[in-house]
Amino acid sequence: NADAVPRVSPAAAARLRAWNGLDWALYAHLNRSFWRRAEAFGAARLSHEVARLRQRREALARRCLRGGGPLPARAIADGRLRPFQPPGRTQILGYALRAGLPPAEHELCARLATPELQYKDILDRRQFGAGGNAS
Repeated sequence: NADAVPRVSPAAAARLRAWNGLDWALYAHLNRSFWRRAEAFGAARLSHEVARLRQRREALARRCLRGGGPLPARAIADGRLRPFQPPGRTQILGYALRAGLPPAEHELCARLATPELQYKDILDRRQFGAGGNAS
């Protein structure tokens, strides 16, 4: 939503570009690397693999998700799956699991539907232990 994006002054934009310079350099390097590899892989083959990935994602969404797709955060009862909502008008969507999933399937589906901040916390606990946090 373009209305939710704050406007910044030219001076602030220049400071942001300087501050994000390393991120930009990393992005540019990885983007070039990706397209070199994509070309070597072959456009038709890549297209086929992307289609397979989309089919798999759609099948998992039908199997795992209530409604088969994203929902507003207020519609997600499980707080572990509810995405953080930043202040302002922007709404971050999330996923609610279908009821009645067998335990193993529920675990798989929950791992796939976990929002990034909660997933980062899981990774922190795995890497640094229960009390550790790198951020």
